[in-house]
Amino acid sequence: MKFLAVVQREFQENVRNHKFIFLVMFIFGGILMALYTEVGPTANSKNVLDPFFELFAILCPLIGIFSAMDSVVGEKEKGTLELVLSKPISRTSLLFGKFVTYVLIIVPLLVAELVIAYYWAQFSGISTLRWHLDMPPFGQWMSMVGIVTMVSMYYVALTILISLFARSTATAGLMGVVFMAPAHPLGGEFLRIAGTMVGITDFGQVPVLIRCVFSVFSKYQKFAMTSPLDAWICVISLLLLTAFLLFISGQIFNRQNITFRM
Repeated sequence: MKFLAVVQREFQENVRNHKFIFLVMFIFGGILMALYTEVGPTANSKNVLDPFFELFAILCPLIGIFSAMDSVVGEKEKGTLELVLSKPISRTSLLFGKFVTYVLIIVPLLVAELVIAYYWAQFSGISTLRWHLDMPPFGQWMSMVGIVTMVSMYYVALTILISLFARSTATAGLMGVVFMAPAHPLGGEFLRIAGTMVGITDFGQVPVLIRCVFSVFSKYQKFAMTSPLDAWICVISLLLLTAFLLFISGQIFNRQNITFRM
């Protein structure tokens, strides 16, 4: 019951400070950008999935970062962390409650709006009349939805960990953006160069355990959408990494001095 009380408190706080509305509009705005701008499709785009993924591979990390960058350091800045922990609530419950709240806000919005976008692109004729691109099979589209959803959850957990050490909310946000490097095309270029050095030109040649590590790179995530096996590897790996980050965050938070000093 204490855990549920934390989730309820955090949800009310996110509604009160308008973060919930911001996330709704951020995700919705991303979908509008993917549907109605000319910059989405490229010369290599084979169907509507390509421009959507290229955009959301960047937006989903930002969604996770913006959601959680004030998770701990924000409480310290407001002076409410000591007050909250003075109640019979464990630090672990508080931390996990914050994570679950962010996930309950992000995941339904992301999944619902991306599924609606899939059918709207067909119904409105955007895919054929505007872009002259085919719609992918629904199963492949849901692979993208599953992967980008896990990406956003991973960055929520990563940003919570960063927030434990940051001196301000702004610092936590900036540090989170720095850790977005694997989602950036620069991360894909790093993989290409590393692969060339060892004579690997395709992810199919990479051992499964190494692919698990590559799951944080958008270049591998895009490849995973074309292979059901790799899609599962990517989703499960991101889920395990998220759980590991939460475990580490809980261990650190339980031992951390919560007194905030400028």
